Amino acid sequence: MAEDDDGVARTQSPSAALIEECRADILAKYEQDLEVVGSVLVQDEQAKAQVMANANQILTDIAAALDNGLPHSDESFRFLSWDIGLTRAATGVHPKESLLAASVFFRAAFTILSKWIQDDSETDRLLRNVVTTLEQSVSLRIREAATSYAGFLLSKVHEAHVAERGRIARELHDRIGQSLSVAHRQAELCVMYRTSDPAQAIVKMERVQEAIQEAMWRLRQLTSDLHPLEPIQSLEKALLAHLEAIGVEDMTAELVVNGDEVWATPAISEECLLILSEAIRNALRHGRPSSIYIRVDIAPHELRASVIDDGCGFDVNSRPAHHSLGLASIQERAALLGGMVTISTEVGRGTRIDLAVPLPGSFDDQE
Repeated sequence: MAEDDDGVARTQSPSAALIEECRADILAKYEQDLEVVGSVLVQDEQAKAQVMANANQILTDIAAALDNGLPHSDESFRFLSWDIGLTRAATGVHPKESLLAASVFFRAAFTILSKWIQDDSETDRLLRNVVTTLEQSVSLRIREAATSYAGFLLSKVHEAHVAERGRIARELHDRIGQSLSVAHRQAELCVMYRTSDPAQAIVKMERVQEAIQEAMWRLRQLTSDLHPLEPIQSLEKALLAHLEAIGVEDMTAELVVNGDEVWATPAISEECLLILSEAIRNALRHGRPSSIYIRVDIAPHELRASVIDDGCGFDVNSRPAHHSLGLASIQERAALLGGMVTISTEVGRGTRIDLAVPLPGSFDDQE
């Protein structure tokens, strides 16, 4: 006997009564079979209690569906399912264990219930074999697919971590490194002017302090989830400010910018500023040039830029270690913009770095 929602007793259907009669046997066989297959879900008491409670709820759903022809409408199963999902994720249980447990439960329930089928005809035996084989085949493939899927996600997570570490390295090197390079350059000039022009030395020391403050501010930006800086309003003005800040009074420096900067988005302009600033810093730090020339040409479809110095140059086939990070950062930033950097240099003949970056308008022209 069972009760409806109003508490009125009613007679169960034979099929539903069969489920109730076999419930204990099904659960016992299910637990035994999980142990036979070595399921981790019966090796921990909490996981075991959850998996058995879940199986018990499924049998209740089946009985209700057989009794009134509708799936069980009680939504309480969601709470148990959520609890199971959270617990297994927290304890590192792979999803394939849940799929394996589902397959074991299906076979246990079907094995027990099929014994009560009265008609033992050849057709019934064939049907039972087909259902069992079908479940095993589908379950096996789902478990293997789940393993592959999880492996793919883990691989993507690893790739994301590697990319993020690279991005942080570039940000630290290009943003904070720029400010520290300015401070170092101004400190050198301060020492140079200390005896010949004390007033100028004081100015240089003030710029050292400003550069260090700038580095501290940029570091706070980076440690606050790498919040983006304010977008630059003009690439030309930003480059001029960089040349002034880094100090090029003791050499010939020329900057030429052609074209309308409106064709380059603020994001592209900022990345190009970081690329060119790093190229300038590399030239001053490693090339010791007497002159440096920076040219930027902006067209609707492309931004091209060059940084040319007459410094000592280097052998590209045996690049010094101190060049590697800066040049790698330049190339990585250009690649992220869909652009390209080429480096031309020769020992004793200076260095030329060329940048080419496609602009959004170039994609419109291709449509």
